Amino acid sequence: MRHISLFIVLISWFFVRPVHAADKTFIIFNNTYKGAISLDVSGDYPCLTHSLLEEWGVRKEIVSRLTWNAAGCLTRKSATQFNFKFWYSKSAGLLTLLFPKITIIPQQNGVVTSRWDDGINAFFTNYRVDLDHLNTKSQWDTPGNDASLNLDSGLNVGAWRLRYQNTFWHEQTGDQGSYTRSYSLWRSIQSMRSRFTLGDGTTSAAMFDALSFRGISLASNQAMFPDRWRPSSPWINGYAHTDAEVTIHQNGLRVYRIHVPAGSFSIKDFYPPDPQGDLEITIQEDDGTEKTRIIPWSVMPNLTGENIVSYELVAGRFQPYTGNDSDKDRFLQSTFSWGAGPGLTLYAGGQQGENYVSQVVGLGKDLYALGALSVDLSAARYRQKGENNSGTVWRLRYSKAFLTTQTHLNAQLQAWPHGSRYRTMEEKIDRADSLRYGWDDDTVRRAVRGQFEVNQNFSEDSTLSLSWDWTRSRMRHGSRQSLTLDVDTRFNDMDISIYAGRERDLDNPTESVFGFSVSIPFSMGNQTANIGYLADLSSRDKNTNGINLYGAAMDDYNLIYDVTAKHVIHGDDELEATTGYQYNSGEANFGLTRNSTQSIYHADVSGSILLHSGGLTFGKQLGDTAALVRVPHIAGVSFYNQFGTKTNDDGDLLVSYMTPWRVNTLTVDSSELPDNLHLQNDELEVVPTDGAIVERSFLAQ
Repeated sequence: MRHISLFIVLISWFFVRPVHAADKTFIIFNNTYKGAISLDVSGDYPCLTHSLLEEWGVRKEIVSRLTWNAAGCLTRKSATQFNFKFWYSKSAGLLTLLFPKITIIPQQNGVVTSRWDDGINAFFTNYRVDLDHLNTKSQWDTPGNDASLNLDSGLNVGAWRLRYQNTFWHEQTGDQGSYTRSYSLWRSIQSMRSRFTLGDGTTSAAMFDALSFRGISLASNQAMFPDRWRPSSPWINGYAHTDAEVTIHQNGLRVYRIHVPAGSFSIKDFYPPDPQGDLEITIQEDDGTEKTRIIPWSVMPNLTGENIVSYELVAGRFQPYTGNDSDKDRFLQSTFSWGAGPGLTLYAGGQQGENYVSQVVGLGKDLYALGALSVDLSAARYRQKGENNSGTVWRLRYSKAFLTTQTHLNAQLQAWPHGSRYRTMEEKIDRADSLRYGWDDDTVRRAVRGQFEVNQNFSEDSTLSLSWDWTRSRMRHGSRQSLTLDVDTRFNDMDISIYAGRERDLDNPTESVFGFSVSIPFSMGNQTANIGYLADLSSRDKNTNGINLYGAAMDDYNLIYDVTAKHVIHGDDELEATTGYQYNSGEANFGLTRNSTQSIYHADVSGSILLHSGGLTFGKQLGDTAALVRVPHIAGVSFYNQFGTKTNDDGDLLVSYMTPWRVNTLTVDSSELPDNLHLQNDELEVVPTDGAIVERSFLAQ
């Protein structure tokens, strides 16, 4: 393991060596700024290479028909043939290009490497304080107070990122303490389109199950590649009643943002950065009201572009979650995917732990109009409880996006041959915990597992999601299955959601659940609120129904509230009330949950502190990639999609959750500018690298 770790470090440092600066040429391509790059220009004719044209979005089939000179530059003949136009100004160092629209792909949310910005050197801390107080009449509960403080801190120096997360806690029993959740030092290596990590991390789930580890890794970062090199992208339709802000979150991170006018809209230039993880679509109207829906999303994670190699090298120890006493086995893991030809990917990987070895080999095929398919075989050998075990598992995966019908389909089938005692490394570690208590698991009795997921958009505001998961065991009556259905729609001004599910788990009785909710907006003076009805029915639990009132208040919709009264059939009625307030330097929330036996009071305060060359700036919690916006010495300036916050007395504002590797737009809400204030620009673009804190200034005229 020591030699593997040294190899990863050496390879990372080799590619991190600094590149000497050269004269840069500013590029305007089809009226879009593409950054400043080193470019050879001979006789006012630029050397446009194959890779540059691909990065700028020229269609692959067009690039394949172009001709190149001995230096790898586009020939004048090809440029004339395809009507490519150039205007070069040596004095300004500016190259303007105009290519016919038909030669450019419509998906332009791609990589702009020349504009990648590592940001400023800075230290930040995200904090969150939680307080809970319990009043109870039950002899089984202990009244009192609980408190916790969570700190997520980071230091940025150049391209390096140091991250540390820890928690302090105090319980009503008097117990208290602290613990470290994770720490890591990492950086992106742009020339390799990869990320080097030292410390805590999580392996990819592309070939082996994802593992939390503490160690060292070097892995390709798919988000650094152009979107068009990926298999498919979702088309997202929606409807906005007013000028609105549409944001997309995946796995808790904001990954896309766009302003849309009133009416129908369609997003076709977005590709989710993570191959696995549902998409949360939020439409925020100009009156502060929000509408959110979920789109299930997953693709073939092992497909790569032609002649592209994706890899992951990891050496470390398994890192169980805090409080878990599982073994911290050492392990090595390496995976490789290679785009061997048009639409064809070959992949393989190996994993070696303590008394454990596993390999996987497979291939993926882009079937284009028919979708994408992959098949692989995994084998494992391990020794446990004095016995040698081994086994294999076959896996078949299929994915298809039907863009014309707005349908997205994913399916997976796994088969364990008879007699197979295959276990993943984490299953082997978990089994060791079970054996200590004298019982064994039934993992090796699996025979077949099928998973199916489909998402259907019927219109701008109507979606259906269906998922099915079925496992057949070789035990008698040994099958598990779950089926869920989600429907979200809008009728006139009413939002309607329906949920249904059915689950069977071995010897347990089958459970069926059904949920229904409807909400209707109404006016309260200059504000809009929503009132709704909700019901939850269950075959093995108590049925509930209730009334819900929620909305936003104050001029900038800083205050949000939500009150729900529930009636439980043959049970205890319950009242839930929450309110939250957003302000320049953070957010505060208060809540109450009450029934006949207990009352729970909750309060939390969160925010961030940023230390930079200009001093200290306070704000809402920062995502891993953020921006420091400055309107020098001008307070009270608002920005789009930053509800409840304005520039402070120094003219500074922290903007959270920027999308790394892609163009992000910072836009001043000019409608709220003071009458005597005019800015040189009311919109600026940034292209941050992962984990960066970029700085931009809006100067007054």
